[in-house]
Amino acid sequence: MKPAARFESLPPYQPIEPFEVLSARLGRPAADILKMDANENPYGPSPKVREALAALPYTHIYPDPESRALRAALASFSGVPAENLMVGAGADELIDLLLRVLLEPGDRVLICPPTFGMYSFDTLLNAGQVVSVPRRADFSLDLAGIRAAVEREQPRLIFIANPNNPDGRLLTQAELETLLGLPLLVVLDEAYIEFTAGGGRLGEQFSRIQEAPRRDNLVVLRTFSKWAGLAGLRVGYGAFPGWILPALWKAKQPYNVNVAATAAALASLGDVETLVANVEKIRAERARLFARLKDIPYLELSPSQTNFILCHVRGRPAVEVRADLLKEGILVRYYDTALLRDYIRVTVGKPQDTDRLARALLALEPDPDLRDGIAAGWTPAASEPIQKEGRMGAVKRQTGETRVSVEVNLDGTGQHSTHTGLPFLDHMLAQVAVHGLFDLNVEARGDLDVDSHHTVEDVALALGEAFARALGERKGIVRAASALVPMDDTLAEVALDFSGRPYSIINVDWHTPSVGGIANSQWPHFLESFALRAGLTLHVAVRYGRDDHHQIEAIFKGLARALNQATRIDPRRCGATPSTKGTLTV
Repeated sequence: MKPAARFESLPPYQPIEPFEVLSARLGRPAADILKMDANENPYGPSPKVREALAALPYTHIYPDPESRALRAALASFSGVPAENLMVGAGADELIDLLLRVLLEPGDRVLICPPTFGMYSFDTLLNAGQVVSVPRRADFSLDLAGIRAAVEREQPRLIFIANPNNPDGRLLTQAELETLLGLPLLVVLDEAYIEFTAGGGRLGEQFSRIQEAPRRDNLVVLRTFSKWAGLAGLRVGYGAFPGWILPALWKAKQPYNVNVAATAAALASLGDVETLVANVEKIRAERARLFARLKDIPYLELSPSQTNFILCHVRGRPAVEVRADLLKEGILVRYYDTALLRDYIRVTVGKPQDTDRLARALLALEPDPDLRDGIAAGWTPAASEPIQKEGRMGAVKRQTGETRVSVEVNLDGTGQHSTHTGLPFLDHMLAQVAVHGLFDLNVEARGDLDVDSHHTVEDVALALGEAFARALGERKGIVRAASALVPMDDTLAEVALDFSGRPYSIINVDWHTPSVGGIANSQWPHFLESFALRAGLTLHVAVRYGRDDHHQIEAIFKGLARALNQATRIDPRRCGATPSTKGTLTV
């Protein structure tokens, strides 16, 4: 017994590895890995998705085979009648499904490489033949070559990604009309249309999805993976002309979209404003990333209308650049084919991701003077959210084990940017900012390959010093405050005094060794280190609690609220020092 002969020569598709696999292979904590290789959304899904998944009522029941509720919501969202919509386990499933119902063995499919690899993979998988008409040097379509191939090879359909992956180019309207005038089915893959600039909030002015029901030769595919941050749940959809739908419904697996993916997609469509805001952030950061990468002397960039940028590496092998970035825990997509020799593709991330990547790439420039000159012109993104009005404290701390930068504005609104390589520590620092109404930036790079101790300690020391600097001589402040904060099973009490006499008592009974990869024994040390450098007396007591996560979070919320009260200016003091001694300096 053996598989069908066509599988002997079928090249495997090379998928991207997830965090946990990369972490094990690279020997790095997942939190220290910067994934810029798979065009995933750095902001993740809408918060309503998490709520919907937590409240799933019927995971023990098979999903609706027709995805009726989701198709109805998509009809309202897209302007396409529900009867012309089909939902799949990602747009990838719909690509395979189309080819399954359209191709007889040996039928031809036209693609325009370089482009998304699933088009050729699924064609071969379904016993078809791939006809390639390569793009021009600027990644525009070779329309004359396409016309000639259509006449000569008579393909059943053509796959076109718009914008294209991996270069990010958006087709012109003239190119689209030329394709639609050809005697074949045009499958327009709009996986990245939402990121286009100048086409509306989510690229609707560039999309052709509403034309699919009216044209017999147009199919438009979309996905929730990119703009909605649902890549891990696999949900996409397509708009189809009526003639093909009966065959698609027959061939589709009956329960192809699971209940979790359906709930997540519905929740996303119910919170479009949040997702639009995330898309706008990605568009803005794309421009900033492009400017940074353009400064790198050995990179030549392709303009992009997507959430990634394609870079041609000049003067050195791109494989070496990829390897050097991998040593820094940064992953990018690497190409070394006949059409993409020595290219890397970089996903647009958050501002701090741009800075980390740019620094790593610039470090590979051999000319130190050129390198230093370029770096001098860069402003770190971490400083951008802080407003410069108010009581400010800034600290940069560097040791052989860590590099930490902290900025705090005591008179802020809770804006924050926290990036320590330890997501749970970032979460707790965010509590300080949000519940204390402090604007807070924390950037840290530590020896997390050893453990989290040095990073946790040095962040606490720098944070305490930043508060001390922001308070200055502490004139006019309330000085002492307390907060009692419940969180589900936990009740935490925090009392503090900016006395200038550092002292700490931390009473917590732990039930587990660690939370979020950080040993629970480190949290008392964090609080003690913070109090030491802030020059305050700090008492923390968890009266009761069962869940260590809740205990830690309640402590930090209490700390934030007490800090907020204690650092406020009391107008009745008229700027006087709140001490009979006349001083509160450490």
